[in-house]
Amino acid sequence: MNKMEAIAREATRQALSMHPKPPESEQANWTLGKFETDDEGIFEIYIPSERPLDAKVISTAKVNRRTGEVSVEIFL
Repeated sequence: MNKMEAIAREATRQALSMHPKPPESEQANWTLGKFETDDEGIFEIYIPSERPLDAKVISTAKVNRRTGEVSVEIFL
């Protein structure tokens, strides 16, 4: 796990703790997607679907590559 992923993981855990916990059966299907640009790392938790456009995004964390600043959006 790289530094940006560790930052995103901790920030996402904190953000999710402010929402009602989803059922374990739903959480079992959560998948992590990672994308990197020149400026940031983008980490999404999502539930996959047969068609990628139908995947349900649970959270998105964006970590600034230079500063380590993180922003998290939750979609529960």
